[in-house]
Amino acid sequence: MLLRLMIKNFLSFDDGTQFDMFPNMKRTQMANHVYTDLCDVPLLKQAAIYGQNGAGKSNLVKALEFIRAFAMDKDFAKNVEMDKFFYLLKDNVNNDPISLSVEFEYNKRFFFYEIGMGRKKVVKEGLYESFPKEERLDLVYERKSREVTFAKEVDDTIMEAIKKLLDKNPMSSLMALNGEFPIVADERCGWAAKWFKMKLEIIGVHSFMPTLIDLLRVNKPMMEFVQGLVHCLGVGVNAMNLQESDFDSWAKQHIVMAKNLPGNMDQLKSMSLSANSTPVLSINVKDGMRKVYQLIFDNVGKNGFVGRFDTSMQSDGTLRALTLLPALYYACKLGKTVVVDEINCCLSPTMVKGIVEYFAKTNGTNGQLIFTTHDNQLLDEKDILRSDEIWFVDKREGASVLYSHNDFKEHHTISPYRGYNEGRYGAIRFVKLIEDNV
Repeated sequence: MLLRLMIKNFLSFDDGTQFDMFPNMKRTQMANHVYTDLCDVPLLKQAAIYGQNGAGKSNLVKALEFIRAFAMDKDFAKNVEMDKFFYLLKDNVNNDPISLSVEFEYNKRFFFYEIGMGRKKVVKEGLYESFPKEERLDLVYERKSREVTFAKEVDDTIMEAIKKLLDKNPMSSLMALNGEFPIVADERCGWAAKWFKMKLEIIGVHSFMPTLIDLLRVNKPMMEFVQGLVHCLGVGVNAMNLQESDFDSWAKQHIVMAKNLPGNMDQLKSMSLSANSTPVLSINVKDGMRKVYQLIFDNVGKNGFVGRFDTSMQSDGTLRALTLLPALYYACKLGKTVVVDEINCCLSPTMVKGIVEYFAKTNGTNGQLIFTTHDNQLLDEKDILRSDEIWFVDKREGASVLYSHNDFKEHHTISPYRGYNEGRYGAIRFVKLIEDNV
């Protein structure tokens, strides 16, 4: 689970700022939104991040994406335009590195991972085991350029191998290199990497899972979870099922689409085909036979008539919601931290409320849901969001600032919805394009 994220000199964030999932334990309403038994530190189960367009909400999500990509992919930093990630609206931009840090829990152990990125080199990378109650960090490894210090004594041969790896891959993280070449003996490095790989799920504004069909096909509990909720979305879909067809029979009925498939189909054991970011079908080999899988939706028409349509015939809103249902499964059942940028994208306010309310009011969850949104109607739902679960991002002198509604020390009976719309918390702009007549 995520404890906190710290950002400095990254995109629209200049000065150091912190986003965290620590509850105000003095607040007693919605006590079930505070995890107290999953680990030693009380943590919030969800957070909503508000702000006007251009304030920097998405940049907070991008910071988490950046540090995860750097930790997992050894080629990430050398394949991006690093110049674009610095905060650029100041003099002497080159003086300070990008600084990102994240504290998280994995298997009831806490870790703190930090990176400092220059334009052409890794200034710093550090992994520590964290003890939040004691406010203590124990070293796992710390790297400054190509010099690495470990908590445990490392054989000279291994140390030399590490330096050669870093010389060959100067813009790579040691964590990512260790994933491909396991040379760090400290098992805590592997545990931390597993959190990034297995426990953190990030869904962007325009992202749709290209392998969604395969995901639901092989994960029956997730499929049952999604099937149990899809009819509640209010989009006219009564049910959703997975249709399996023999490839040859399918190809005869879909001649145009079959012609556009790769010519090396005989060599492929599995492939997912998407169109306009929409998963159309999945082709896999089952028991030696090539099969085609499609998601089929039962749409209800006049007089109870039911028509069967695939994903290409569903609305953008339906597909966006379909992306979020597996995310709900991850957060509810698998203990993942799910981060959604612009959860309201393509969705109506009632759809957003329904999705967030489901997670907020479902007992027995063991993950977290963190999302950015413009849907301020949620602020008026006193049984969905706690004050310490509401965050704001505002722009001041060109730089993003981040703060919690909990900082305002308001009584729980005061409406955050009204206060936000009146501008009491900032993070909102009143746009007026028409001038008053004189």
